[in-house]
Amino acid sequence: MTHFDITKVLLTNFSGSKSAEEQAKELKLGFAEKYKLARLAIGRSLGEPSFPPTAPDASKYPLKGQQLFGSNGEELLWVSLLATNFKTYSPKAEFTIEQLQSMVRDHWHRGIGLLLEDWHEAEGRFEKFVEILVTRRALLAEENSSNEGTEDTWQGVAGSVWLTLGKLVDDGAEARWLVNGKGYAPNIALMGQAGSGKTHTMLKLLEQAQMQSGSPVILLDLGKGDLANNSMLAKQLNATVLRVPEQAIPLDMFYRNEDVDNAAHVLQSFRDSFERAMSSKPGPKQLDAFREALRSIFISKERISLAQIKQALDRYYSEKKIKTDAVIATINDLIQFNLFNPVQTPDEFFRNNWIITFGNATETSKKLAAFLLVDALHNYLKRCPESPLDEYGHRSLRVLLAIDEAKPLLAARHLGLSNLLRLHRSKGLCVMLASQSPDDYEGAADDYLEQIGLPVCFRTNANSPKVLNNMFGSAPNFSALDAGVCLSVLEAGGSMQKIKAY
Repeated sequence: MTHFDITKVLLTNFSGSKSAEEQAKELKLGFAEKYKLARLAIGRSLGEPSFPPTAPDASKYPLKGQQLFGSNGEELLWVSLLATNFKTYSPKAEFTIEQLQSMVRDHWHRGIGLLLEDWHEAEGRFEKFVEILVTRRALLAEENSSNEGTEDTWQGVAGSVWLTLGKLVDDGAEARWLVNGKGYAPNIALMGQAGSGKTHTMLKLLEQAQMQSGSPVILLDLGKGDLANNSMLAKQLNATVLRVPEQAIPLDMFYRNEDVDNAAHVLQSFRDSFERAMSSKPGPKQLDAFREALRSIFISKERISLAQIKQALDRYYSEKKIKTDAVIATINDLIQFNLFNPVQTPDEFFRNNWIITFGNATETSKKLAAFLLVDALHNYLKRCPESPLDEYGHRSLRVLLAIDEAKPLLAARHLGLSNLLRLHRSKGLCVMLASQSPDDYEGAADDYLEQIGLPVCFRTNANSPKVLNNMFGSAPNFSALDAGVCLSVLEAGGSMQKIKAY
């Protein structure tokens, strides 16, 4: 294989086929950027157990490699996947830039056709389309890893879990929503300005869900940390309160089960989270140095601490004679705080109830701790078997994750949060997000609102994103709502309803 500079890949033009461009118009997936559909198509084709046929032609509208693949480490993954695919079927052939262009075009062309078949099978319904991709088409080992070696001991009890939001304003009937029904996501988004009632309602729903399901609760307060002072709440949830950084989160954030977890993947997740937590974004060379400095300890060590990470970075920078930069400055700041202590395995930690607040944490330390916790939950759920179903298809709830003042996670476009919302319905995860505005969801790399089963909107002057308008069937006016009154849609495809939450 020819060794070419990855920079050349980023500057090279890549295209699909003319016919794929036409077929793509039939896919009503709402992607504003062309590269998103291209990536989905290429990934869909790479999952097939055969090499793609040659595309009939080339589109006149190419994308630069930097736009198609990304430039923050994603490009290495895409090129590696395509190179592996090529060598699987042509082990003795040379892999060149030209060959990479050809493969992209062929996979892009075939992938669009396959996605269109999936779309027709789903009868043009987005939720069913996603379900087909995730449950029947997803062949990647990373997200479908074996359940062998799992340490999971809690699967929950199968049965319906109904949450009562309040009473309908029109007729006074109870406004109820089935969390674990069939055909939609068990995730909740609560939006509204301060004092509108969103946090009060989220806590009420959280208590109901725990009472009916018996599931462990992880409640994160990313705001001022006031929930740590609510002793009645802690008693009702039977939760341990942690005030970070005064108290460390007692979780092995980088836990690996050797049978199913890959050290490189855990390190990559940490690097992504660290990068998003930094106030000034590192460049490609800094990210490469970060990965190389930590590679050995992520392979060889267990229960890695932040102090060990700092030692490894300092040693590498000294050996390579690299000057102090933003990465070192950030780790020097973080090491002053007591963010986590790797004493409990994920199985031990996620079996218990926690209220975790960050009232006195810096913005960087709060983000990093929250990102690592979300990543750890994602990796834990990947190892778990599917939650059991009752005879009516109600899936047991394994973990309830609630995040108050969730804007830092939403704004960071953190992949871990996206993974939780998209991938773990079958594992029994329910996520509740409370933030002050629908605008907090606007512009995310992954449209989180499309993974929401229950939207709950209190008073706010913010504009409603297009996805939220589609869910409500109109452009609702949230600014005229009284305190404690919200708008919601209790059934998929149903009409908007006004609810007196309290």
